[in-house]
Amino acid sequence: MKFKFNPIAVLYILLVYLELATDRQHLYPVTYMTKYYIGILIIVLFILLLVSLGKVIFVNKKLLHLAKILAMPTIVLFFYSVLLDVMNPVQFSGYFSRLSSMTIFGLLAIFQAMVVFQFFGQKVVDYTFTAISLSYLTSIIVAYSQGGLSQFILMLTDDSFNGSVLEMHEVAPITALFILYYLYQYFIKENSFSAVFRKILIALIILFLSLKRIVFLSMLIIIPVFLVIYWYYKKVSKLGKERKILSLLNAFSLVFITGIFLYIYSIKSGFIYTFIQEHNINSMARTDLWKGIESTYSFAPIFMGKGVGFVSKWMDNNWMTLNINGLTGSMGIHNDILKSYIEIGFVGLFIYFYTLLYRNAKRIFVKIGHKESFIYFVLTMFQLLIWFTDNISIYHNFLWILNLLLFSLTSTETELETQKL
Repeated sequence: MKFKFNPIAVLYILLVYLELATDRQHLYPVTYMTKYYIGILIIVLFILLLVSLGKVIFVNKKLLHLAKILAMPTIVLFFYSVLLDVMNPVQFSGYFSRLSSMTIFGLLAIFQAMVVFQFFGQKVVDYTFTAISLSYLTSIIVAYSQGGLSQFILMLTDDSFNGSVLEMHEVAPITALFILYYLYQYFIKENSFSAVFRKILIALIILFLSLKRIVFLSMLIIIPVFLVIYWYYKKVSKLGKERKILSLLNAFSLVFITGIFLYIYSIKSGFIYTFIQEHNINSMARTDLWKGIESTYSFAPIFMGKGVGFVSKWMDNNWMTLNINGLTGSMGIHNDILKSYIEIGFVGLFIYFYTLLYRNAKRIFVKIGHKESFIYFVLTMFQLLIWFTDNISIYHNFLWILNLLLFSLTSTETELETQKL
């Protein structure tokens, strides 16, 4: 990627590089809160830069509308959780604080993406990808320096090798997002092959070296979905009937959500544990976490949920009773699908996922653009696929970069109406 020297862009790339850092890279003392602190720093810095450069903050209406679409589910779930807590108070102390912090962090991911996109425009996508590439290059250098070529190969080939610096939990799915985004740029936006090939190649190398099974599997599922939607979109576009694409997105949404409920039922019924055991799948203690929390929910339409943040508070108070080998502290249950079901209930889960997939895609189709609803749907479904066995719903870097890619969909060469914030 070729850039004219831009000191502010260099500063941004450096900050994102530091935000993506892990403790295994030994760049500086990384804590759980580091990424949030750097995220807040980025927000404050770029707001000040916008003001100091004499740019009164105006946001085009498409950008503002998309921000509302992205923020509304988080806000609604906050008030729903408050209602649940009033009707049936969560017994763990500090629950409301946890609910509030998770809501704030979710909105922070939207605001961070919005501010940097407002400052840089479309160029920020490639700046961000540069930071990601440099971050993973650092991991490669560290991995090689720790034990030479032999240990580097061991990290890639031995499933029992724990603590590999190459396994960057956030960077792997983020890189997959960029692959899908650049495929969209090539197929739908009709960018030249040379413009996206090198970026996709770099992303594929990172994806291969990171060895995240759920990311690989999710990509194997989502790329055929991408191609089917693309084929159908081209077909209906020739007839001037682009709106028909919404029927396909609706069908995909309903089938996917049905699969989600079958998945939750398989966990509650115990079927999935038998399947995993019979096929000798290494769940890395995930199933022990799911079994441990199964007493907190029922699989029934009348189950209303426990409220956002309940699962993490439950883990804080019960992790030591699970007797899982190697578990030395509270952690997520590595299943955001199950976590969401426990927290917002049967009907709530259906409404939430249907909103994320179809209703938001329809709003984007109407208010922002037909092609943009296409990639929104693909990126969102990819995110939900990873939810099946991961904690990605609370990964700040994944969330704000996903939001950044979505905000880039509002970019246009034609002048848009603006609205003062």
